[in-house]
Amino acid sequence: MNLLASSVGRRWLFALLYLSEGAPIGFVWWALPTLLRNMGVELTAITTLTSLATLPWVLKFLIAPAIDAGLYRAIPLKRWILVCQFCMAISLLPLMLVDWITQYPLVMAIIIAHATFAAVQDVGIDTLAIRTVPADELGRVNGWMQAGMLAGRAGVAAGTALIAGSLGGIPMAVLLLALLILLPALALLLAAKEPPSRSQAVRPGALVRTVVTRVGIAGLLVALLIGAGFEYFGVSAGPRLVDLSYSDGDLALFYGLLAPAGLALGALAGGTLTDRIGALGGTAASLFVLTGLLAWIAAQDLFPVIFSNHLLWYPLAYAGIGMLTASSYALFMALSRGAFAATRISLFMAMTNACEAWAAFAGGRLSVQGYGISLLILTAAACLAILPLLVLWRELGGISWRGMAQARR
Repeated sequence: MNLLASSVGRRWLFALLYLSEGAPIGFVWWALPTLLRNMGVELTAITTLTSLATLPWVLKFLIAPAIDAGLYRAIPLKRWILVCQFCMAISLLPLMLVDWITQYPLVMAIIIAHATFAAVQDVGIDTLAIRTVPADELGRVNGWMQAGMLAGRAGVAAGTALIAGSLGGIPMAVLLLALLILLPALALLLAAKEPPSRSQAVRPGALVRTVVTRVGIAGLLVALLIGAGFEYFGVSAGPRLVDLSYSDGDLALFYGLLAPAGLALGALAGGTLTDRIGALGGTAASLFVLTGLLAWIAAQDLFPVIFSNHLLWYPLAYAGIGMLTASSYALFMALSRGAFAATRISLFMAMTNACEAWAAFAGGRLSVQGYGISLLILTAAACLAILPLLVLWRELGGISWRGMAQARR
């Protein structure tokens, strides 16, 4: 059996691989801060740890040329992914033995090492998808990837809290997390046969010429702009619901069920749409839907006499976020097909991280003008991505996958 040989197999394989990516994210950024705070660790120390753990993800494009060089030397991506997954699991095991309070610097070093292997694994998985998934399936596969990642995040975050609190403590939670990371590795090892790559020389100048093109620069601008509205919405939705006097029960329902379900269902829908109308069309359509939802939420704040705030609109906005994530990631993967795929997809992902950073920073400064104004301004900024999308439309011959393939040649 070869999971990479069938459409259904590819969806399940990449959903499992992204589940193994979401598991450490759910542990490091969701569960770990809660555990540390319950132990009495200061918030400053906790946020320092999570910030440092983010750096490998921001800088992962630095390792991508090594992965590309490995491909040019016929080193399979499967080897990169398997090694990283085993290192991710093994690097967590010392957490079962150390004292998290008295040996906190060691805990930080362990988490950063784990995050480094996870970031490299992410590059390998994305590159494997670019090389093995047919162009007209990239949307649906990205939808399944996002659903798998969300399942890993939510399951590990909730499971860690439950196990650490009553079912074996932190050592058992860490052990189960390590096993959860290793299971997709076994699926990849046993049931995925990667197509071989040809051994050839690597020319750095060719990398620069491949990346620095009108198509490449336009794609980077899309990544830098298109998420501005939803990145700010993501960090501000919880505080906004608190300001609107929603209860702790409402917030638990929202974050525990409604928001993750909206993201997952939106990603699956956006992926299907993208495969039907093409990456550019799917990305533009998803941006249009999400813009309308965020503008409506902004209008509820700007005109409270006319519009009443309702919790239902927030998970709908998360569904729009899921749509745009799946469609835009499919676009970035399509733009990365061909030479130096690992480096190019890593650069696109680095720009999405940069978008998250500048949008959150700008939104915080604009918030003094009111929530509705700040959300509306950043949503409008995201719509500027239409301009580089139009450049891609002209350069790639429209919304079809065939046009994109011809442009890359």
